[in-house]
Order: sequence, then C-alpha cells, then structure tokens
Amino acid sequence: MAAQAETAAGAVGTGSGLSGDAGADLRFRYDYKDNPVKYQNNRTSETATDPQDPQYQDYYRMRTRVWGKAAYEDVTLFGRVADEFRGYHNAKQQYAFPDELFLDNAYLDVRNLWDERVDLRVGRQDLKYGAGRVISDGTGGDGSRSTYFNAIKAEVHLSEKSTLDLMGVWEPPEDDWTVGNPDYDLTKYQTREGGNDLTEKAGIAYFMNKTCESFPYEAYYVCKDDSRWIASNGKRLPARQYHTLGVRAVPQLSETWSAEVESAVQAGQIDGSGAVGNRDILAWMTYGGATYTAAEYTWKPHLTGAVLYLSGDDDRFDDPKASGTDTGWSPVFNRTTWFSELMSGEFAAYRWSNLVYPHLELGVRPDKDHAAFIQGGPHYAAEQDNASGDSYRGLFLMARYDFPLIRRAIAGRGDINGAVLAEVLDAGNYYAEADTAYYLRFEISAKF
Repeated sequence: MAAQAETAAGAVGTGSGLSGDAGADLRFRYDYKDNPVKYQNNRTSETATDPQDPQYQDYYRMRTRVWGKAAYEDVTLFGRVADEFRGYHNAKQQYAFPDELFLDNAYLDVRNLWDERVDLRVGRQDLKYGAGRVISDGTGGDGSRSTYFNAIKAEVHLSEKSTLDLMGVWEPPEDDWTVGNPDYDLTKYQTREGGNDLTEKAGIAYFMNKTCESFPYEAYYVCKDDSRWIASNGKRLPARQYHTLGVRAVPQLSETWSAEVESAVQAGQIDGSGAVGNRDILAWMTYGGATYTAAEYTWKPHLTGAVLYLSGDDDRFDDPKASGTDTGWSPVFNRTTWFSELMSGEFAAYRWSNLVYPHLELGVRPDKDHAAFIQGGPHYAAEQDNASGDSYRGLFLMARYDFPLIRRAIAGRGDINGAVLAEVLDAGNYYAEADTAYYLRFEISAKF
C-alpha cells in the first residue's frame, strides 16, 4: 500500500537548545455515491427544487503531506507541503499524479511572551474550536485538500485553566504559493470558470474556561467580511458583513451522563451595492444533546440523543431577487463535510444552512484504537425555500468504523489506520425526485 511507503524521520537534537523533527502523513480514500442531491444555483422560492444526480460518482483521492520543524528555546518554525490528486472512474475530472505542490502550513511560534502569559503563532495554520461547527476550515472551496487559515493568533493565558485566543484571518480565493496546477478556488460557493473572486476576512475571539472540571464552557465572537463575489451565471453578488456570537458548554452531569449545548446568533448586513442589496442578516444555530455512557462495560457503549438546528430563509442566499431580512445561517468557517458526506452536496460548497436534524447515535469503543457508531434521524428544512411544498428532506442513516492496521511501522512510529463510512438518505419530497441516495467510503491513513 502506498500509505506504508517511503517516508520516516526522527527527532534531532544538538544539545544546545536547538532541535528539529520531520515526518509525513498519507491518506487514501475511495468514495462511491449514487443518487446524491446536488445544489442548484441561483434559484428563486417560486421555482426552486433540489434535484438528484442520476449518475453515480466513483473516485479515489490520495493526499500526501510532508512536514518539518525546527525549535530553539521558545521559538519554533513549522512547515508542511502537500498534494492531493484524484481519479474519477466515470467523469471527466482527472488530476495528474501529482499535479501540484502547495504550502499547507507555514508558521512561527513564539511562546511565553509578556511574563509567560501569551503564546503567538503567525502564518498559515490549522484552526479548529469546539465541535467545529463555526471554526474548522479556512479553505472550504477545495474540499478535502486543505483546511488551513492565513492567520495571526495570540493565545492569552488568563489563568491556569482559562485562555482567550485572539485571531485575525485573511482568506484569498487563490494561493500564490502553489506550484503546478493552481486551479482551486479556495473560497468558492459555486463552481465557475475563472473563479468566484471571494475574499474572506475575520477577527475572532475565543474564550475557553475549564476551571470547573464538570462544567467546561466556551464563548466566542467572530466579525467576518465576505467580499463581493461572482456567481456561476456571471452575476456579481454583494458583500456581507456580519457578527457571530456564541457559547458552548460540555457538562459532565454524572459518571454516566454528559451533555453538550451550543448556540450562536448572527447579525449584520448585505451591502446595498450589487444585485441583492439592502438586506439585514439575523440568523441562529443551536445544538443540544445528552449522552449516556455505560462506563462499567469494557466496550464503553454510549447512546446520544440530540437536535441540530440551522436557521433558514425563504430565499436562497445567492438569489438575486431575494429581499427582506436574510435569516439563513452562515457556517462562518465550517464549510466542511462536517457530519455527512452525502448531505453536503445539496449545499453550495458545503454552506450548511436551513436544516433541522433530530437524531440518535449508538456507539462503542472496545479500546483506544477501535471505535464504531451508527447515527440516524429525519432531516427537515427549517424554512420552505423551494417549489415542492414539503420541508421533509428524508430519513438519514450513517455508520462508521475506525480501526488500526499497523502500529509503529518504521523507526518507532508510523501508525497506519483504516476506516469505513456508509450513509443512506431515504429522500423526502423536498427534492425533485425521491430516490434513495447512498454513499460509501473506505480510507487508509498513515502518520510517520
């Protein structure tokens, strides 16, 4: 297997305070989809109905990343380059092997500033907070290829168990540091020849408090600016400026019961200059769930009941005829596949919005390396935004199993793992057609 291949490296120290390390990770995925829902661009509430794609999708993708770092006392320099290529068995999209090399991470860490209270990270870096519902992917337009943010982050240690992260983020539509094929629109909402020309900028404050171990909580604020951008039909859509304020708590209620609650509100405006114009923004997101874990059993079975709510709007966010207040949730920096690969296709570049998902999850963890769960429930549109007259998206079911293959393959490290993911959507009348949709993934990943 290529994932077992060729790169292994170890830490190096000089005894003078200077140290270094290097390594690589590889990930192979095979994906199969049948009857997936696809997003239809620039629809109005009078004519819109999500269609299903009658052609199955069958492809593989391989991502390779090589990293290295050098450290001296409280200063560390980290860099990582990467490539992801894909092969489609029933479509024209093909990527040469390999067709590019891009700078996936490159940052400078300076720790223990200002009386050891501040750690500073400057450069291209990965960021993920909480469950990733708001901040997890800075490059949503390129799918699984990358997730990095161009950012400056200051982690302020307010106390032994509380921190405040302050960040400035800038995400352009193209990456000037890519060698080879640069044809990735990193910030796109829609696929368009020549790109969407969307630039995202944000200021972020994220507070985390673990003073009470049984009731850790977080609070965050994001001020975000989305520039004007070009829809797939060539029309310019106006800029957005909005604020997201949210809280998240993960209380441990007893030895067997735990919970998670997160809620956020968005407010702002859509610029008056442009096709849409003069719209206020007022949207919200809420998640609430409770988990029972039978800790006395070796396999640690757990049962979770939860509801996810993402507000919607009567008009699509990219509808040039939309008017009034936009109440559709914007995922800020979470345009990832998130909880479902199959469902992500119905949203423009994973712009999760307009969804109500009550669900149950049953899982087991036989040991630290094996984990399996099955999750399911009905999907609904929070607001009726199409012509079908029905908000029922369908009954959704997914199952995943993660397992080890090889441990410490080379030089004392080199774990190789596998995963299988399956999803089914018994599509409802919200869609133009109501065929059952399927998704299957097989994955092998290795870290050296």
